[in-house]
Amino acid sequence: MPSSPAHPAHPAHPANPAFHTSTSPPTPPRIPPLLPSEWPPVLRSLLADSQADGPGRENLFGTLAHHPALAHAWLSLARVLTHEGTLGHRRRELVVLRTAHRLDAAYVYERHRTPAAQAGLTAEEIEATAADPHTHLWAPEELVLLQACDLLAANAPVPDGLWDGLARALRPEQLVELLVLTGQTATMCTALNVLRTPSDGTSSDTTSSDSVARQRRHLTVSLDRERCCSAGQCVGAAPEVFEQSERDGRVTLLIPEPDQQHAADVRLAADLCPSGAITLVDTP
Repeated sequence: MPSSPAHPAHPAHPANPAFHTSTSPPTPPRIPPLLPSEWPPVLRSLLADSQADGPGRENLFGTLAHHPALAHAWLSLARVLTHEGTLGHRRRELVVLRTAHRLDAAYVYERHRTPAAQAGLTAEEIEATAADPHTHLWAPEELVLLQACDLLAANAPVPDGLWDGLARALRPEQLVELLVLTGQTATMCTALNVLRTPSDGTSSDTTSSDSVARQRRHLTVSLDRERCCSAGQCVGAAPEVFEQSERDGRVTLLIPEPDQQHAADVRLAADLCPSGAITLVDTP
């Protein structure tokens, strides 16, 4: 019988993830999250539909809202992992918490405490995800899961002994899901850390004033009909601003200077345009 995979060496971490105990003033975010009023409707709908997944995502969604097309794709993947995944809720939350801890991602770690408790993790187990795995009596299949997260978060090779332990505990589709879930979590942790995105309810005055300033910016739209490939995605995103011809399929711009009510829809339309025929000019 093969021996248990050795716990990978890593820098020391505190026994408890005291991310929120710093007394230093909050650092302004590098890209302030957009206010919900600035999000495209599809993003607001996604947040409303996922309220059952717990609070604490407004600034995450507000950050993704700077790139609506990417936000929609990202959140679609997250929804599959959350609601159609095969790992199970408990395993999923163990992976997210451990990965967030290893990447010192306070936003993600704190936001997943509630879903982890709902998935059946005790308070002691949640705290143990931020400690040496061998200091808690984890089930063998959960121990190898945490050890795998440590290696994946560090982009380190997964040795055969550890992989064999994972393969005994998980089916092939679950192994694939584990890798995708860890990668998706790590990507979001890195993005939010680099952007210094604050947890919900801790936004600085700078964030609020920047958002208000953006609401007052003037948006001008131009459309190159010669480049239009008749995909029509812009019309679906902003039907009040774009109209598609029934004769040749090309799009016509109806409102060159849309108001703030339609600005988010227009930005999504520009992101979705496959031919790059839509140009936006954003001025104070």
